Amino acid sequence: MGLASWAVIITVASFLSRILGFVRNMVISTLFGQNRSTDMLNASFVVPDTLYLILVGGGISSAFVPVLSGYLAEKKEKEAGEIISIAFNLVLVVVGVAVILSMFFSPLLVRLVAPGFNSEEINYTAYLTRIVLMAILFHCLNGVLMGTEYAYQSFLGTTIGPLVYNAAIIVFGTILASRLGIAAFAWSTLIGAFFNFLVQVWGVFRLRIPYVLSWNFRHPAIRRIGKLMLPVTIGLSIAQINLFLNQTLIASFLPPGSINALTLASRVVLVPMLFAPSLGVTLLPTLTRLAVNKERESFNRYLVMSLTTILFIALPATAGFVVLGEQVIKVLFEHGRFTRQDTLATASALKYYSLGMAAYGAYEMLSRAFYALQDTKTPLKVGLATIGVGTFLNLVLGPLWGVKGLALAYSLAGWFNVSLLFYLLRRRGIISGSYKALGVTLGKGLVGAIVMGGCLKFIISEFGLFVLEGGMWVESFKLLISIAFGGALYFTIAWFLKMEELGFLTQVFKRPFRRRTEISEDVG
Repeated sequence: MGLASWAVIITVASFLSRILGFVRNMVISTLFGQNRSTDMLNASFVVPDTLYLILVGGGISSAFVPVLSGYLAEKKEKEAGEIISIAFNLVLVVVGVAVILSMFFSPLLVRLVAPGFNSEEINYTAYLTRIVLMAILFHCLNGVLMGTEYAYQSFLGTTIGPLVYNAAIIVFGTILASRLGIAAFAWSTLIGAFFNFLVQVWGVFRLRIPYVLSWNFRHPAIRRIGKLMLPVTIGLSIAQINLFLNQTLIASFLPPGSINALTLASRVVLVPMLFAPSLGVTLLPTLTRLAVNKERESFNRYLVMSLTTILFIALPATAGFVVLGEQVIKVLFEHGRFTRQDTLATASALKYYSLGMAAYGAYEMLSRAFYALQDTKTPLKVGLATIGVGTFLNLVLGPLWGVKGLALAYSLAGWFNVSLLFYLLRRRGIISGSYKALGVTLGKGLVGAIVMGGCLKFIISEFGLFVLEGGMWVESFKLLISIAFGGALYFTIAWFLKMEELGFLTQVFKRPFRRRTEISEDVG
């Protein structure tokens, strides 16, 4: 199966997983509403997620996959198997120790993350954090296994695992909620992580890679991975600082439910850009091989194509959230204990988060371009500059405008980050000669998005589409009709303006049903 086909399959699987994620959030919102309990649940993930990103998350894409792909490109499969075994053993030991220490210091860590919580809230959040920390050990091991599948360009386990993970959280969380309260969804996270681990073990087992009980942590490849990881680890630590400043630390001083509002909004805004991480992880090995073989023209064309596709999708999605954001949150979450006021707070955050959608989608591509070139120091330096800008914006806009200000600060920091990365790539000769295509897509995309958003706003206001409220299914139907109309209008404008990205996406989504297409030859 070709790379384009896998990109489509992974995008579909990611979309289904995101739907399950929304079902999970809907269940939590329906059962518990948006209050300090849900704030504590969200805060309990900050320390474990940080641990994952620092120890494994960034290293998979920036170091492990490129190095392992290099060995496979050189036909050193036996040595690649040994590297995988060593990496798995190393993660098991290092993360295991880190989890134990973090569990012991959980109250102190929670106090640092959410200083606006009182003592009782800190203690309960620490209890939830300990549960999620146990799940993180499986997540980290999953990272190694999924990275292995990415390097081998075998994505079956990586597409199924997240679906199993979210489904387990929903099922077990719902079953345990009446007994354990909000803690049910911390325990179900642990159960889901374990099931995901079993799926990834199966995915790697299919590749017939022999496991070696090796502790040779001084293996040249492991040392290379460590060297490449260090700047990314520091960079991700900085990025995580910006994230918890934005969604937890400052928000813990805002009215109860603010953390949950920001968390839900940040998850909803990712939906239109699901293909960006999927495209990034499937193309990283290819970018790496192009860099190794010094095929600069293909590397350049591939990267520009990815960036223009990001803009083509992100711009109308931003306009859609600005116009329909409140209705989106209402349909998804305004059930049970989730009130109208909760909807308004979350929708306001969603609109301002959406302004940074294109920036964070483009970051997925630009950062992987540096990683494929085995340059992890440049993203680190840019990250250091970004955290300074982001911290300033959070501290100024958060207290001033509440959740809206924090969401806007995060979007502005994202644009600063991606603009600097883009500039530095151009200085190195990457994208040079092709960057005008980005300007053309940006101009045409903005025209289409503004016209689409304006027409949607006019029709909704003129016909009072959402004035008379109906049941959930009626409101969902009206929202789907509005989204369908907006999408059709944007694609019509794109066709009229002869935007090349429309043809590219059409070819990509036809790829699973055709043996050969021009686009598969370009990117396969």
